[in-house]
Amino acid sequence: MRRILIVGAVVLLLASVAGGVGWYCQLGAEQPKDDVKVITNSIGMMLVPIAPGKFVMGSPENEVHRGSDELQHEVAITKPFHLGTYEVTQGEYAKILGNNPSFFAKNGGGKQRVGRKDTSSHPVERVSWNDAVEFCKKLSAKEGKTYRLPTEAEWEYACRAGSKTVFHMGNDFNGNLGNINGLAYSSYGKEEAGPFYRVTVPCGEYKENKFHLFDMHGNAQEWCSDWYAADYYKKSPKDDPPGPANGTERVLRGGAWPSSAKACRSAGRNHLPPDEKSYTTGFRVVLEMR
Repeated sequence: MRRILIVGAVVLLLASVAGGVGWYCQLGAEQPKDDVKVITNSIGMMLVPIAPGKFVMGSPENEVHRGSDELQHEVAITKPFHLGTYEVTQGEYAKILGNNPSFFAKNGGGKQRVGRKDTSSHPVERVSWNDAVEFCKKLSAKEGKTYRLPTEAEWEYACRAGSKTVFHMGNDFNGNLGNINGLAYSSYGKEEAGPFYRVTVPCGEYKENKFHLFDMHGNAQEWCSDWYAADYYKKSPKDDPPGPANGTERVLRGGAWPSSAKACRSAGRNHLPPDEKSYTTGFRVVLEMR
């Protein structure tokens, strides 16, 4: 169960499903360290403060599997904000919008893979960018505060958490370090094969980054507020870049449960139309500081 620290407890359940075998991972979920000033809102969502700072966004030319749209450039995040410690869960989404669209849910299309498990602590998925924005609007109205999606720059700044490596934990990554396609061909750096569960897992199963954020690599890829443009980094402002003024697709970050490690890199960029829904797409929210 999310937000309960269970030291040394790791339980892997292999569930038989119609037409094959599916993996379900139930681990001891973790929560931020005691010295972090976590806030909890009225629906139980936990958020951590992110201080302003500068960082180099994008990837160096020698980074393996880098995209041509990842030009390195210095960015300054000038305003503090709170960011969701976890991806928005199925339970939190249902509390605000009254439904759970997720594929990996008891009543979803992937119910054979989760069986009778309570998936309320799994990341909500099969949500479009439009759905995520609607969630933020209704949560803002309920709380009397401003919730929104992070900008792409805020997301990468928070993901890196001061790191300059390929992933926030270093240059090596596989399915033991995040919920991704952990098969051998999908690992990165010196890491070898890891597990591949073929399903989302409860938020907070893997080690947090230095900003006390969980699942920044894998589980569900996360919508950002920005329109996508391949050449935006060449002309974006240094301070608080908001993304292009218009476009046809919105940015997604972090990779997801079926992604190879290379798709989960801190600098990696993905993009889909704002009305697109997938069993890989989720989000986390920013709470603006007043």
